[in-house]
Amino acid sequence: MSETSDPTTLGEAFVSESRRQLAESVALIRHCLGQLDDDEVWRRPRDDMNSIANLLLHLAGNLRQRFQAVIAGDPDDRNRFGEFTERSATPKADLLGRFEDSAGKADAVLAKLAPDQLVETRSYMLLAGSEEKSVLGIVIQALTHLNGHAQEILHLTRMQLGDRYAFRQPGGVPPEMRTNRG
Repeated sequence: MSETSDPTTLGEAFVSESRRQLAESVALIRHCLGQLDDDEVWRRPRDDMNSIANLLLHLAGNLRQRFQAVIAGDPDDRNRFGEFTERSATPKADLLGRFEDSAGKADAVLAKLAPDQLVETRSYMLLAGSEEKSVLGIVIQALTHLNGHAQEILHLTRMQLGDRYAFRQPGGVPPEMRTNRG
């Protein structure tokens, strides 16, 4: 068996990439929030749309539920409805702290996953009812969900800030070629 087809090596590579993807989404969200004030974080484009603050509460709840409760077996205390209906104007720093705490705990669960655990199944409740899924599938679903909302937060940030939005510069771009366009 070649090294790349060894289940242990593949499992370790999956966990490593999952941790990298988690960190990248957290970094993007942190980048956006660093440019917004408390009022902007709570602003809704329309009354029937989510604010960035509500998305942060939602992501913190989702990461906590998927990684700590479903994968690690901790009690599930999520209040999904409350994540979207909250309008208390909690300060941005507190919201980011909650989100980063959940992301850090998700990373800790990932770091402890053994490759053979990825094929284990877990049962958990969704809005549509109970579902059984492999740990690998739960991780993929949770990270895809996180990345989708991170992109939504990026879009909402850019909509609010317009020309004031500061782009993250990709590594390797010479300083003389850096502009505020990309």
